[in-house]
Amino acid sequence: MPQLEIEYSANLPITEQLRSLAISLHREIAKAADADPASFKTRLSPLENVVIADGGPKHGMVHLDVRLLSGRSDNVKYDVGAIALETLRAHLENLVGDFDVQFTVEVHDLDRANYHKHVTSA
Repeated sequence: MPQLEIEYSANLPITEQLRSLAISLHREIAKAADADPASFKTRLSPLENVVIADGGPKHGMVHLDVRLLSGRSDNVKYDVGAIALETLRAHLENLVGDFDVQFTVEVHDLDRANYHKHVTSA
């Protein structure tokens, strides 16, 4: 916990910045959600087949799905979403050039009673 997934249009010129973005998201969301940064996991998923608006080649999207263990207030989840969107934009917006990009964030609960985790350490 937390689980983050960033889905993005594969044609966007943002690949080099994604690792730095993930680390920043871990740090910023951890503060807002009172979570341990060491427990974060982020999956980066480029999407080859995306149709946005009129389907033109200069449209793109970056969507962040944030999953937090249940029990946080709606205010905390709202703050996490706002901070996450601000972080996405700060890292990526200046890289997208002449693309029209939709940046979106959605915050969900992971059901605490049904989330299981094991960490193996060397």
